[in-house]
Amino acid sequence: MDEHERTEAEDIVRAIRHGEVDAFVVTESDEDRIYSLRSADVLYRAMIEQMKDGAVALGSTGLIVYCNAYFAQLVKAERRALIGTKILPLVPAEPDGDGFFESLGDPARNGTTREIELRTTDGTTVPVMAVMNRIDVDRDNHVYCLIVTDLTEQKRREQLLIEGRRKDEFLAMLAHELRNPIAPIRYAAARLRAKDLTPEKSEWARNVIDRQVDHLTRLIEDLLDVSRITRGRISLHLEPVEIDAILSRAVEAARPLIEARKQDLTISQPGKRLRVNGDATRLAQVVSNLLNNASKFTRDGGRLGVGVEVEAGAPSWVRIIVSDDGAGIDPAALPNLFNLFVQADSTPGRAQGGLGIGLTLVRSFVEMHGGTVTGASDGLGRGSRFTVRLPLLADAAEREAGAGDPQRGAAVTVHPRRILVVEDSQDVAESLSAWLEDDGHQVRVARTGAEALSEARTFRPEVMLVDIGLPDMSGHELAPKLRELPEVRDALLVAVTGYGQEGERRRSRAAGFDHHLIKPLTFENLSELLTSLDRGRAT
Repeated sequence: MDEHERTEAEDIVRAIRHGEVDAFVVTESDEDRIYSLRSADVLYRAMIEQMKDGAVALGSTGLIVYCNAYFAQLVKAERRALIGTKILPLVPAEPDGDGFFESLGDPARNGTTREIELRTTDGTTVPVMAVMNRIDVDRDNHVYCLIVTDLTEQKRREQLLIEGRRKDEFLAMLAHELRNPIAPIRYAAARLRAKDLTPEKSEWARNVIDRQVDHLTRLIEDLLDVSRITRGRISLHLEPVEIDAILSRAVEAARPLIEARKQDLTISQPGKRLRVNGDATRLAQVVSNLLNNASKFTRDGGRLGVGVEVEAGAPSWVRIIVSDDGAGIDPAALPNLFNLFVQADSTPGRAQGGLGIGLTLVRSFVEMHGGTVTGASDGLGRGSRFTVRLPLLADAAEREAGAGDPQRGAAVTVHPRRILVVEDSQDVAESLSAWLEDDGHQVRVARTGAEALSEARTFRPEVMLVDIGLPDMSGHELAPKLRELPEVRDALLVAVTGYGQEGERRRSRAAGFDHHLIKPLTFENLSELLTSLDRGRAT
C-alpha cells in the first residue's frame, strides 16, 4: 500500500470513528482490509439506496446509525434528522409486552417476518412487513439490520376486493328480496282473475298486494336513503320534538309485524317530558328500524322492549334502548354491525331476509343528530340490545320563565356577554342577533371571514358563533386565524352547521372550535352554551 492509499484508509477510519459518515461498524485494526472493502462498500451502499424497501442499521440500544432514503420517505422525515435517534418512537409496542428488538432481533428468530405499522412524523401510520436480523460484528458487539416493505398498496387492493365481495353479496340479497314479493303478488293477481272469485278471496288478494307493495316501497326508500347519505344529499328538518311522540310513531310503524308474530312489547319511560332537537320522521324511522329488526330476529311469542333513560351530565343525554330475547348476535359480528353491505347472519339460511342496510341508516341518522348508537349481545340465542343516545333539550318545566314564546324559557340567569355572530345569511344573522339582544347580550354581525377577523380585533367578543359555510373561507379555515388573535384567544368559539355526524364534530375540534351546534339553533342550545361560561369552558 503506497502512502496515498494509506492516508486515504486512515481518513476512512477517522470518519467512521467520529461518526462523520453513515457506515456499518468494521474492524479498525487492519487498515489494508478497510481499504480493500472500500469499493465493495460503495457498491453495497448504492444497492441499498436503490432498494424499494426501507433499510435501517441499528445499534444494540435501538439507535439509528444508518437508513436509506426510502425508509426516511416512508416515515416522512429527513434522513439527517433520523440518524442518531431511537427507532422505538417509530414502531409499536409488542402486544405481549416484549420489546421490538427482543422479539424480532433475537438470534433464534433471525429472518422472522412480522406485519406491523410504522408511525410517521405527522401522526399517521404505514402498514409494513418487517424483518430484522442480528449481525454479530464480534463476540461482544452486534448490530441490527431492519428491512421493511410498504404494504399500503396491497392493503388497498385487499380492501377493494373485500368491498367488491360485499357489493356482490348485497346485490344478490337485493335480487332475492325483490323477488320475494313477486310470487305472492303474482298469485294474488291470478286469484283476482279466477272465475270463482268471491268477496272474501278478492279482499284477501288485495291485502296481499297491499302488504307486498308496502314491503317493496320500504326496500326502495331504504336504498334511496343510503344513496342520499353516501352522496351527502340528505337533509334534516330539525325542531324540538317529544321523545314519546317519536316512540308512538315508531311503534305504530312496527306494530303490524309485532302483532303478526304475537310478540309481547313492553314500553317504559320516565314520568316527565323529554325533548330533543331532531327530525321527528327520521328519529321515528331509527326506532322503528330497530324494532323491526328485533321482531324479525325474535321467535313468535317472544319479548321485545323499548326503554327510555335520562343520562345526567352537561349537556344531558337521553338513551332509547331497544331490546329482545331473540336470536342474538355473534360477538365477532359486533364491530362491523353498522357497516354498509355487512349483515350479521344470526339465523340459518337468512330466513328472516332483509338487505342489511337498516342499521347503516340507523347509525347515519343518529350521527346526523349529534348522537351515537351501539349494539350489544350476550351471544347467539341470548337476545340483543341497541342503545341510541341523543342530546337532550332542557325539561319543559325549567323553561317556564320564557316570556310569551314557549321555546324561550331559560333554566338559569345568563350573564350578558359580547357575542360575535359570523353568518352570511342576512335573515339568519338578524333573527339570531335580535334573539340574543332581547336577552341582554351585546351582539355584532360579520358576513365573511375577513369581517369576522376585523370585528374580533375591535369588539373583543367573549363568544363567537361561526357558520361553517362562509363565502370567502370555511369556518374550519377561519377558526385557526381567530385563535391566533390575542384579543379573542380565550373566547368561546362555536361551530354552527347543519351536519352533526361524529366526523364533522371531530373536524370542528381539530380546527379549534370549543363546541359544535346543529342548525337551526334553539334557545335551549344557546342557553346551555352561554351558561357553560359561568360553569367553565364548554366541551
